[in-house]
Order: sequence, then structure tokens, then C-alpha cells
Amino acid sequence: MDSYLTNLENSGQNSKLSHVKHLLYDLQSAVYSSSGEINVYGDQPTVLFTDMNSINSLNTSVSLKNNIEIATIKIEKSSDLNKSIDLNSFSGFEKLQYIFIISEIETSPSVINNLIKNDSSKYILIYKISIGG
Repeated sequence: MDSYLTNLENSGQNSKLSHVKHLLYDLQSAVYSSSGEINVYGDQPTVLFTDMNSINSLNTSVSLKNNIEIATIKIEKSSDLNKSIDLNSFSGFEKLQYIFIISEIETSPSVINNLIKNDSSKYILIYKISIGG
């Protein structure tokens, strides 16, 4: 994640950098989809938070997806690394630009990359391995 933000800064893409930081760090209207349960906070959510168990049902389970710009996927346990992240699951999210993958367990960038299926380069994939916090 930090390298992507640094690249934006170094290449002079300040408005894009500012927007990505806004999506990542500022309070947003959001949809939370976790283990099949959907919770919506705000009127026009721009952020989606989900887990590995909910990815395949996102297109049908999330109704307020028109303004979602970033989806955050949490990898919480080692068994999550046996699942895949099918990017076709986000096909109904018209404004989605970024998929932010946070691993709370020890893993590597190559393992995370191998989880990605049907990558058409439509989305910018950002990841962070955050063990213990």
C-alpha cells in the first residue's frame, strides 16, 4: 500500500493521491458485508468492507453498490488463504476503482497475488500485510 501511495506522490498525481487517501483513511458512508450479513451506514456508500467468505455473493447481496469506489477485503485466518478473490464478484460495482486487501496473518505478496482470479486490470489492487495491528 505504501509503495502505491509513494508512486502516486513521486509521479505528481496529487489529486489522485489525495482521493485515494480520502477513501482509505477518512470516515465514509460504507457497506459492511461479513459472513453473509449486510450492514449499511450512510446514504450513498463509497466504501465496501468484506471478508473472504462474502466475496462470491457481493453482486447479489449488496444493493447499494452504485457509488462504491473502494472495496476492502480482510484476510483474517490462515484458511482464508485457501480461498480465492474472484474479481468478477465486483462486476456490478460500476464506480469501483480500488480493491484493498488487508491480511491480518503472516503471508507474502506472492501468496496474495495467487488468490486473485479473473484480473482484467480494471481495478487497482492494493494490499497490506498487517500482523498484530
